[in-house]
Amino acid sequence: APMLVIALVALAGLAGASQLRADPTSPFVAYGNGTTWDISKVFKYPVAFSEKRGYSYWWDPRNVSCGSSGTMTAVCQKADQYYNCGSGPAIWLLDQVSPAKFSIMYPGGAEWRVTVVSFEEDPTIDPPVITFTAEQPYLQYDILVRGKCIGQPFGCGNAEPNEAALMFARLHNVTHN
Repeated sequence: APMLVIALVALAGLAGASQLRADPTSPFVAYGNGTTWDISKVFKYPVAFSEKRGYSYWWDPRNVSCGSSGTMTAVCQKADQYYNCGSGPAIWLLDQVSPAKFSIMYPGGAEWRVTVVSFEEDPTIDPPVITFTAEQPYLQYDILVRGKCIGQPFGCGNAEPNEAALMFARLHNVTHN
């Protein structure tokens, strides 16, 4: 029950988002009204990064071993010890179709930990960059991925939005510039 409370608190901050359907066979893919969101080629996984306090992180949607405990997790933190900062099943949320803004929440971390990986399309950044942005109250970790090709279904050699995608965006109050 405590993890559910944390997930709901984190979701409240994303209240304007529409949920995408996670692919049951690939943790890199989600679907929304005829569109496919695929982050498999955004990075070579697992992705390693660090933050100001000197803590190190690893992120891999397929789940990686987090330290010597053998715990499988999507996001692992190395601080004074290894921490499971979130694992699947992941929750995918779409904030905006174009330029793309979406996020993936990994709620299954140790001691209520949850990680939100947010993606923002920025045509001036290629290849994409990953940044640890904050550790929120209630042990929520925020990570930002910015770049030209971030797994969005449009642009980057993918088709432009079709009428069905635009209708989905209007019905779900998701902006499309």
